[in-house]
Parts: sequence; C-alpha cells; structure tokens
Amino acid sequence: MILEMKVPSPGESITEVEIAQWLVADGDYVEKDQAVAEVDSDKATLELPAEVSGTITLKAEEGDAIAVGAVVCLIDTEE
Repeated sequence: MILEMKVPSPGESITEVEIAQWLVADGDYVEKDQAVAEVDSDKATLELPAEVSGTITLKAEEGDAIAVGAVVCLIDTEE
C-alpha cells in the first residue's frame, strides 16, 4: 500500500509552509513516527513524522512552499 503524506495544518490562518529540510533521502526506509522533514510556517518550525513504516518517495524539494493539505511524500509499506 502507498500512503500519501500531506502537510498538516500548523495553526489557524496558515495556508502554506516551506520545506526547510528533509531529514531522510528519497528511497530511504523510514520507521513509523520517525521525523522525515522540518517545515517552517510564519510562526514555528515543525517536524513531520512518518505516518507508517516503509520506503519514502519525496514529492517536494527543500525551499518549496507547499499548501496545507498537499502531498509532500509517499510511503510504500510493501517494501
């Protein structure tokens, strides 16, 4: 199964965040709850945890502005 990880809302009135840093590389195996990225909003820097364990495919680059709710990576749980 492939899970789409989406940008969660960091707070009211925030509509987009910036990918500050990926903490994993494309194709890495990640564990559930492992931090995979740091995102910056107007008010804070947050870590995005992996929602499941599996192989990650990145869908955004560092520095990209991503809308809240947009897909930032895929995790393949079958690998």
